[in-house]
Amino acid sequence: MKSLAKAGAAFLMLALVISVPAITPVTATETGEIRIGYTAPFSGAAAEFGSNGWLGIRLALEEINKKGIPIGGKLHKIRIFKYDSVCTPDEGVLNVHKMVTEDKVVAILGDHCSTVCSVIAPLCDQYQIPGITIECAVDSVTKPGHEFYFRMRPTVKMMIPAFMPKVFKTFDARTAAFLVVNDEYGKIFTETVKNELEWRDVKIVARETFERESNEYWPQLARIYRTTPDLLFYVGTASEGATMLKQARELGMMPRTKFIGSEEMGEMELPVRAGKDAVEGTYAISLWGKVPHEFSKRVKDSFHKPMHYAIIFGYDAMHVLAGAIETAQSLDPVKIKDALKKTDYRGIEGHIRFKNFDGYKNQSKFTPSMIRWKNGKRMYLDILLDWEQ
Repeated sequence: MKSLAKAGAAFLMLALVISVPAITPVTATETGEIRIGYTAPFSGAAAEFGSNGWLGIRLALEEINKKGIPIGGKLHKIRIFKYDSVCTPDEGVLNVHKMVTEDKVVAILGDHCSTVCSVIAPLCDQYQIPGITIECAVDSVTKPGHEFYFRMRPTVKMMIPAFMPKVFKTFDARTAAFLVVNDEYGKIFTETVKNELEWRDVKIVARETFERESNEYWPQLARIYRTTPDLLFYVGTASEGATMLKQARELGMMPRTKFIGSEEMGEMELPVRAGKDAVEGTYAISLWGKVPHEFSKRVKDSFHKPMHYAIIFGYDAMHVLAGAIETAQSLDPVKIKDALKKTDYRGIEGHIRFKNFDGYKNQSKFTPSMIRWKNGKRMYLDILLDWEQ
């Protein structure tokens, strides 16, 4: 079914592109505004990412629009056109089509879901509209990549080799298991970690998967429990991870087995959903470690919500795009794309520069962190790695 869904999305994307005439972007003199599109999951299992990404974009917009962006001697403000992708490729394709043909955007932010990013990246090339993914993780989004599509965060295959040395230093593990979502993200995470484990002679004793939006993990956890692994790597959304941890606690898997989660399990949404007792002593890879106190306070005061990496990524992405538009001194999407390639921005998430390297195109690179949950709080364990390394 998945292959049919992908084929359907690809066909829809091709049909839309073929049927659309050349797009003329709205110029500064026509509207006095800069139109930006945002496609993200605002509903469904991945809604936490779109809703939090939007909060980050809003914070950045407050700063950007307060000053305005000077183009040709005239100040302009950004207007966002946002649509729900529901984390599905077909909706992502339709969103991009509408933003470009009806809203006349000059650039696009999104998506958050790798399956969606994989189909809208070639659309950006077809329409010649620059796009920045907020957080899609699979390699195929930028490898071999697309001329008009950019990614700030490291891919799974870039993060894991930087993250695993900290795991091996923290644990004297001999066996490991996996419980991951049954999609491309889960598969790539598993294979990349598996390669690192086998290099260190750690035996894989169980590999289990689940379908998106599942809420029963008892069968998979029971099978894993019988293998008594030292480590269990789990991958999914925070809501899925929270349920896994609660059920694992009831089975008595902890503290014997150390749970290490994907980046989603390093967010405050996890203890909010699972309770601090369920997450106690678990670990996660994290796309952020420490953030400036003023930014944390602003998030808390503005939204009464805990920090989330999608807030950070949305904030940085909006600033990166605004900076490129100002550098381009134009609302011509091709000129904005060219300016994005020259980005050198010190963001909250890290040092953002888009490079072509090792088969990647328009890809940034920075090092993930490792966190441990203690008393319902994130304990930040640093990993240092320079760009050149």
